[in-house]
Amino acid sequence: MRAENRTYRSIGRAHGVTHQRAQQIISGAGRWLVEAARRADPAWSTKIRELLRTRTVISDEELSQTLRDASGVARASLLVAEGLCHPRAWSKELSDHWALKTDALDALLRELAKEAPYRKDELREHATATGIPESLDIRSIMSAAKSPLTLDDSGVWVRRGAKKRDAAYLWLADQGEPRRAEAISEAIGQKAQATTEALRRDNRFRQVRPEGTWALTEWPRDGAYDYSDALEAMIEILTELGPLSRRDLTAELRRRYLVSNSRIHQCLISARVGLTYDGRIGLVERGAISADEKEPRQPDNAVHNEESGLLAFRLKVDKDIARGSGVVVSPWITWRLGLRQAPMERIFTIEGSGRQITFRRGTAAAQMSSVRLEAAERGMALGCELAAILRLEQDTMTIRHVCDPDTCAARSPDS
Repeated sequence: MRAENRTYRSIGRAHGVTHQRAQQIISGAGRWLVEAARRADPAWSTKIRELLRTRTVISDEELSQTLRDASGVARASLLVAEGLCHPRAWSKELSDHWALKTDALDALLRELAKEAPYRKDELREHATATGIPESLDIRSIMSAAKSPLTLDDSGVWVRRGAKKRDAAYLWLADQGEPRRAEAISEAIGQKAQATTEALRRDNRFRQVRPEGTWALTEWPRDGAYDYSDALEAMIEILTELGPLSRRDLTAELRRRYLVSNSRIHQCLISARVGLTYDGRIGLVERGAISADEKEPRQPDNAVHNEESGLLAFRLKVDKDIARGSGVVVSPWITWRLGLRQAPMERIFTIEGSGRQITFRRGTAAAQMSSVRLEAAERGMALGCELAAILRLEQDTMTIRHVCDPDTCAARSPDS
């Protein structure tokens, strides 16, 4: 009853005792449960702490693999006794996740909001880069009334206090060149005069003279891009200016090329970029020491058992997998595979078929080559879940169909 958030008073009333006595009974049962758990498995609390070592919050579903309890009541009591609590998101308690502090998620959410605006399909990607686990429904969290972000009518995530300016920023970024205030205001649904005044007050925009059009401040002065990607721009800056502090490099890179904080971080793992003896960023070809990527946050769908040499992760079969495209995976997976600079790759052989799957770590993303044939051979359809098990010492790999037979869309009720 307590796990259902009933008060001690209502529990005591239901059982004919005072609320103080109800609290005593529940507290005593909790202490007994902790002692019994430690006798049964002395290392359970260490396992929980290890899971939280690289993550700010963790789902109850994942913890259930360590503390198996169908109802979840005993597990909740043990986790509370261990000092864990439910994190909060914009004052709402997330009862299906756990953390060491109730405000553990708050800083990550505010960091995510600070980097807004985002296109509709970018929010999850940036949330993952910030360290927010994929088990959290970030769209629902960011749609809450107390969230500083909101989904605009045009389908972009903007700050509540700067809706039109954020929408203008994304629209102009998509155009790739300066536009008149009338065109911008038509795109964002605002009067031209109001748009002009809003852009004038926002340092992300500048007016191009004598044309009178509006451009993004971070664009080159001629409004044209000279680079194919952010890494090319970074290499040219370091070639021209020599080693720079991260702050100076970021400022110069943004002056020349439209780039986000997460993309800058990705470029720094390039094998061509490293640190000088005084901590500045420079080119390896000019004496800088190449630095390995720091361990990314572990995703909820992956696990690595170093003792057995196994690394496994789950994926949902989507349209990209079905059409045979490469699969974007968490950089934590490629980091665990030893791919800690870019470009790097490692090949695994599928047991049974002999086909090869390649894992690549680039500066922009971590990828696995197509597993369309493996999914099709195992009778998977869109929405099915597959598990990839990698044996690191043998460089071999197994792929399994791991849907629940009762709910799998690819399997008939009689199978």
